[in-house]
Amino acid sequence: MNTTRRRFLQLSGALAGYGILSPVWMRVGALASVADAAGPPAATTRKVLVLVLDGGNDGLNTVVPYGLGDYYAKRPSIAIPASRVLPLADSHQVGLHPNLARLHALYTQRQVAVVQGVGYDNPDLSHFGSMDVWQSGSPTHQQSSGWLGRYLDLTPDRGSVVRAVSIGSTLPKILVGDAKSGVAIPSFGGFTFYDGLDVKKGSEAYRLHEAFAPSTRATPASGDPVVDALAAADRAAVAAVHAVNSLGDTTAAPPQTASDKVSMAMTLLSSKLGIDVALVSVTGFDEHAAEQAGHDSLLSQLDAAIGRFADEVSRSAHPESYLLVTISEFGRRAEENGSRGTDHGTAAPQFVVGRGVAGGLYGAQPGLRPSQLDANGNLVRTVEYREVYSTILDHWLGGASSADVLGVSSADGLHPVPFLRTAT
Repeated sequence: MNTTRRRFLQLSGALAGYGILSPVWMRVGALASVADAAGPPAATTRKVLVLVLDGGNDGLNTVVPYGLGDYYAKRPSIAIPASRVLPLADSHQVGLHPNLARLHALYTQRQVAVVQGVGYDNPDLSHFGSMDVWQSGSPTHQQSSGWLGRYLDLTPDRGSVVRAVSIGSTLPKILVGDAKSGVAIPSFGGFTFYDGLDVKKGSEAYRLHEAFAPSTRATPASGDPVVDALAAADRAAVAAVHAVNSLGDTTAAPPQTASDKVSMAMTLLSSKLGIDVALVSVTGFDEHAAEQAGHDSLLSQLDAAIGRFADEVSRSAHPESYLLVTISEFGRRAEENGSRGTDHGTAAPQFVVGRGVAGGLYGAQPGLRPSQLDANGNLVRTVEYREVYSTILDHWLGGASSADVLGVSSADGLHPVPFLRTAT
């Protein structure tokens, strides 16, 4: 038994050391589920790429209500002129910002759903609080985990130990479950043991790596299920790192643009690793002053990222298998502020992009007249954000219901938004 105890301490210490300097994608509750990870993961048919517009995107200058006179009255300096708006064939009231040309082309091809007026009741106007609502899937802050993390908890791994990835150095709450989590990958070369520090003999990282290395070799079963599960987790971890490294140039710098991050995300999603979900963040949307030029640039980045997604999808073996959805913690106030910017607001549009999308407009543009705004002068949502999530869970990803992941039902007055061509 002493040998088993030593083996347990070596394995658990190595895993702990690995977790200190590298992203953690599994938790103790999930170790048993990776015990059979030696074989290749089963193919998955549906993938989701989440594009986070971090800072609170100005929805009114993204999907522009050029047909509503109140829009121009409230935004004399920053409103998009009607002559520059990219018109939508099925509306004479709203159109797209002129820098969203690729998105507009995809909309014309019926590969884009614009879900208008998405938000939640009793909105939180702080960045942290509202992003927690969007990432947890709980408008009352009652969930410590993320909604896609809980999806991972409730669905089988099918032999994969990496099922969700965030492109970058941090792992957002949305991908953190109660038993399983995604993994943050800054670059194909950055996802390594101890960030390369293990090559320095005498360093703590080197010592930990030396302790970790023996556990990665196949050994006879110890007879202790916990030790065997830890050993399997070790081997799966090493296999996953090597598999990720093999997908790209490990000497290349981390991707800097949203477009390049989307490309990396698509490489991971389309690989044989069995990744179901990827996340890319575009930062800078918190524009309180001099918004117009900055927002124009950000929407150009967004458009390039969505265009890159469409290009990568076209080159994939299963182009019908990918769905992109945008989220942001909130929209902006209807009225511009004294600095020609916009302050924290509420409801805003979401884009859902892919060949499985039933393109068009969904929901309704919130009214801009004083009687149609809330007590703070903000937009009143017309679609509850969990209705979008429920549609993705129940009719795209499958395997875990929105009732189980989000705790919602039709009795709550929440219903799927029919922006998908077919149901699972």
